[in-house]
Amino acid sequence: MKTTVISAIIMVMFVFPSIVPAQEAVPVENPLKTEMRLLDSAFKNLIDSLIFNNPKTIQEPFEEVHKAKKNTEAALEKGLIKLPKNNDKIKDFIKMDEEFHHNMEGLIEASGKGNMKKVQDITHKLLNGCVQCHNRFRN
Repeated sequence: MKTTVISAIIMVMFVFPSIVPAQEAVPVENPLKTEMRLLDSAFKNLIDSLIFNNPKTIQEPFEEVHKAKKNTEAALEKGLIKLPKNNDKIKDFIKMDEEFHHNMEGLIEASGKGNMKKVQDITHKLLNGCVQCHNRFRN
């Protein structure tokens, strides 16, 4: 009887865990990184849309970036996001982000009107904004 109980305990300790894998905590991605990943996808789509002169495909990916911004803002307010560089200048980061999203709204509007010249001009502004922000807060 005693041997049976000990055998059962050993089986539970060593065999059962191998049958049922331990559940690992799934890390929650930084909302800013999520927004940047969506932005990367939106820009790749934007380049294709410019090359193929197809303004109708521009809007949707950038709207996803806009939606993600809300999560980023909430995380910034709670202090959950730490910038890799110049984190003490978070207000400047927020100001640059607001300007970037304002330009993004102009891009969406121009693409909706089929004004590809304006789309190109705003694309340059947006890309310059990316480079400036990364130089100041990331690289």
